Amino acid sequence: MSGTDASEFPGTPRRKHRHDLGHEDHGPKVAAGTTRAIQALLGLWIALTLVLVVYAMVDASRPKPAAAVSPAPETAR
Repeated sequence: MSGTDASEFPGTPRRKHRHDLGHEDHGPKVAAGTTRAIQALLGLWIALTLVLVVYAMVDASRPKPAAAVSPAPETAR
């Protein structure tokens, strides 16, 4: 492997990884859009979950309305 690849030029640092070359990680180029869509859905899911948790915490910390106090039942004597 002492030669240079077609995408390298003499005097430049050797690029060892496909990430250094600017290529997609793997799969077709359509996969990049699908990956971004999945990431957006997961981000939305996380955000909505956090909103639900905050709502539940606020609702749990709210004071409850006073319950109507009924007189204690009389016991037979």
